[in-house]
Order: sequence, then structure tokens, then C-alpha cells
Amino acid sequence: MSFDLEVLVVNQAVPLHLPFQSRIELLNEQDDRGVQRFKDKWKVMSHAKGVWYSLVKDDEGIQNAYLLCDSDFESSIDEVPVPFWVNNEDVLYNLTPLIIRPEFRDDFEKVLRYLLENSPIGTLMFLARYQGGDYELIQGTLTIEEFVEQLDKKNILFNVCYVLAK
Repeated sequence: MSFDLEVLVVNQAVPLHLPFQSRIELLNEQDDRGVQRFKDKWKVMSHAKGVWYSLVKDDEGIQNAYLLCDSDFESSIDEVPVPFWVNNEDVLYNLTPLIIRPEFRDDFEKVLRYLLENSPIGTLMFLARYQGGDYELIQGTLTIEEFVEQLDKKNILFNVCYVLAK
């Protein structure tokens, strides 16, 4: 299974590069043509203006998010905060908690805060995704503090787009 950690900085025209050391690499769609939006599956996020970033870690020459995160695939659907309007079993099956590995947790938060602070309109969209579950669900709007608190409680789900705003 592969994992993606994607961030769209809304209305940004020029990509940012991290001005600090991080164990997480930040790839962007303008400098790295391997970073691609999920246009057929995530239409709202993909069609929004801005710069799309992938948060990755190098794994023997392959850059991906697999080393950065995990999920609790054994968690019951009753244990996760599923949007009340979702009742499709195939969709529900792919809504599992995002777990950022402890060794990357501080850098993850620092990168998100940096991107949000440098967004022209103080807004970004975040999507943790794995294969399957490409049914567009959007949760918004959360502050970065609310997002981090929910992440720590394992209430941020894979395959849901979260809108973060200042």
C-alpha cells in the first residue's frame, strides 16, 4: 500500500521551499513534475488555484509518504468520526485514522504551520490518501490548532480533505 500526504496552498503562485531543516521533504508540482493532482478523483481540491505539495521522505531513492505515516486499519467505523452523511460501505471502509509516526510529528506540524502562514489567503487543503477510497469528502474549516488536536486524538482520517484556515 502507498500513502500520500498532499497539501494545496490556496491561491499561492510561487512555490515555497522550507527555510528550516526538516526530516520531511516538501515537493511541489512546479519544480517536480512527479507531483500530480488527483484531477479525476478529487475535483474540488484539484481545481482550486494554488500550489500543490507532497510531503515525503526518501526511501532508498523513492520519495513517498510511506515512512511518515501509518493508519489503524483495525479500528472500528464506530471509533472514528465519520461524517454523518456517508453511508456507502465502500467509502466507510477507507476512512481510517491518520497516524504521523512520532519521529516526524514535530516536523509535520512545523511544515503545515509554515505553509499556512505563507498562504496568500491563510488557507490550505490537506489530504492524507491511500490507494482506494477516492470518493471526495471535504471537511472544513479547522484552525491549525484544531487540526493538530484532532490528529493527536486520531480523528483526522485518510481519504478526507481538510480545509485549514488562519
